Amino acid sequence: MKIAIVALTRGYPGDKSLYATLIKRNNSIFEHINKNRKVPADVILFHEGNISSSDQDYINKHFPDEIKFVNVSKYFTSSTLELDGEEKFNLGYRQMCRFNMYHIWNEVSEYDYILRVDEDIQISSFDPYAFEYMESKNIKYMTGRFTKDIHRATNRTLPQYLLNNTGLDVKKIYNHKNPYTNLYATKVGFWKTEDVDQLLKLIALSDDQLIYRWGDHTVQGLMLNYKNEKIKLFPKLEYAHISHNFKIINNFYRNVTINSKLNPISIKEGFLTKIKIKIKGKLNSSNPFEFDKH
Repeated sequence: MKIAIVALTRGYPGDKSLYATLIKRNNSIFEHINKNRKVPADVILFHEGNISSSDQDYINKHFPDEIKFVNVSKYFTSSTLELDGEEKFNLGYRQMCRFNMYHIWNEVSEYDYILRVDEDIQISSFDPYAFEYMESKNIKYMTGRFTKDIHRATNRTLPQYLLNNTGLDVKKIYNHKNPYTNLYATKVGFWKTEDVDQLLKLIALSDDQLIYRWGDHTVQGLMLNYKNEKIKLFPKLEYAHISHNFKIINNFYRNVTINSKLNPISIKEGFLTKIKIKIKGKLNSSNPFEFDKH
């Protein structure tokens, strides 16, 4: 099998110290995955053309193996669309979501499986032969947690777009039990099948994806539901999501309790807050696709 560990990462021209988190991420991949595999996975970093050869050498100097850098700036072009929502979620952020939901599959088509590990992830426990386990059990997708989409503009516009442009049972597939996509493993062939590719293209390359900031986690979730593919949890996994100050731990007990699809994460909410949000949503929202309706 051909396996790649991938991320779309930012460049920091002029300040190599800002690669510190990425370097920790890379080394955690080596320590907990590649060092323990008979055939190491390829490590690929996609970037928008803003990681210079000098910066690439610097990052590779701090990694025991060789990292492959791939310039994907062709997917990050200017646009005259009027974007809805907060300014911090700029065009580049929305194109990042588009890349991670659609363009990535063209870039990794030569591989059997990929493991996405975002630049702000630090792994402390991982089964290095998780991909072989997936192959033996015919598992197409594994993640550490389930998540819901609390972005109301997405919940208002994406289901409606699907209702207007497809014959899908949107109520069934848009269920807010989406994978937590900062770290996941998947079989690449699933995303390259003709019907999946065509539906993904319809969603990801629409203007609405950029305008309303549809995220890759929700689109991946509905695609897996569309094909009746179960989203499985890693049996053994531990990592820190540094930018969110959040830790994911997978084991048997946590996978049937805290990590289960009955407890999708969104914000750091306590039990009482969750109940209040659910009641408020049922009383105030007329949109059946809102997260607080589920």
